[in-house]
Amino acid sequence: MRDLGLDFQPRRPSLLTVVLLLAGVLLCADAWLEDRTLLSQQEEVEARLAQATRRADRVDAGRRDSRPENVFSAEEGKTLRQTIGLIRIDWEKLYRSIDAATGEDIALLAIRPSAAGKAVQISGEARNMVAALAFVEALRREPLDKAVLLSHQIKQSDPQQPILFEIAATWLTGS
Repeated sequence: MRDLGLDFQPRRPSLLTVVLLLAGVLLCADAWLEDRTLLSQQEEVEARLAQATRRADRVDAGRRDSRPENVFSAEEGKTLRQTIGLIRIDWEKLYRSIDAATGEDIALLAIRPSAAGKAVQISGEARNMVAALAFVEALRREPLDKAVLLSHQIKQSDPQQPILFEIAATWLTGS
């Protein structure tokens, strides 16, 4: 019969086995400590993120409360936007253009700009019809466009008989 090689006596662990076991235990302990450190750092970062989010929400709420749509009613907001639009119009350019077109033979009586309709109506007197038509032609420069003579009338009561006129022009407001 052959020897089966059964040995029921426990062997002592070799030195290499003990060293490897201790190294494994040390590595597990190190990994556990690293995990605890990273977990605490993660909690700290999450707490700072939550604090920053709350701060951003407070700032955003403050901005939201100061927006025109939250401060003013719908009607007041509409009026405010229209007023801002009127402020942005280059009124100086419009009046300089009309003034540049006005000659010696022209006396302006009224200028009625309509920013909403982008139109302007000009009333005035001209010494004669030629001067009135020359004024209409001179108005056909930027910011005015399509200037037309709406009406004209000879003032019979005045000895010089000036021409009263009404001119309408499209107004290129640029906005």
